[in-house]
Amino acid sequence: MKFEADIIMFLQAGINDFWLYFFRIVTLLGSWLGFAIALMIVFYRKKSLSYAFAGTYAFGVLFNKALKHIIIRPRPYVAWDKILDLGGSTGFSMPSGHANSAAIIAVFISYMAIKYGKHRATKICVPIIMFLYLGLTCFSRMILGQHYLTDVIAGSIEGIIIAFIGILVYNLVMKRINAKKQLKR
Repeated sequence: MKFEADIIMFLQAGINDFWLYFFRIVTLLGSWLGFAIALMIVFYRKKSLSYAFAGTYAFGVLFNKALKHIIIRPRPYVAWDKILDLGGSTGFSMPSGHANSAAIIAVFISYMAIKYGKHRATKICVPIIMFLYLGLTCFSRMILGQHYLTDVIAGSIEGIIIAFIGILVYNLVMKRINAKKQLKR
């Protein structure tokens, strides 16, 4: 755990006002604002998928909160005097809720681009951009002193798994709906 604190202290040593502002915006995009933007995009492109996305996201947030209360890991700025609280979060640290949220968003937007995108460039570039977004969100949480490296890794893995389950359920439901429509014809 000391090496994780050292990583955060190293990252915070080089922070200036510009980067602090930048990473606060990134962290905001890894939470409710990112969800709202992604939901509008998914709703516009594929309405039925937007319901699955919203339900998966809500489940992911609730599951993450439950895990935090089971694991009960203090935030880095609470456990280490030299780590600054630059993000203002409260509660427990493990797993990162922002990493979980960003992972769910990244997987759903990537899935939509790959499955429903019309151009090859869309199917390649959107997933790359989405996973860069996930990485930046994780990085921002460490720079702001809110999470350890293992917190953001755990939150990312949690979000990816939850998103894949949500997409799997969506595809199974859509397959049943389409099968029933075929029977009625």
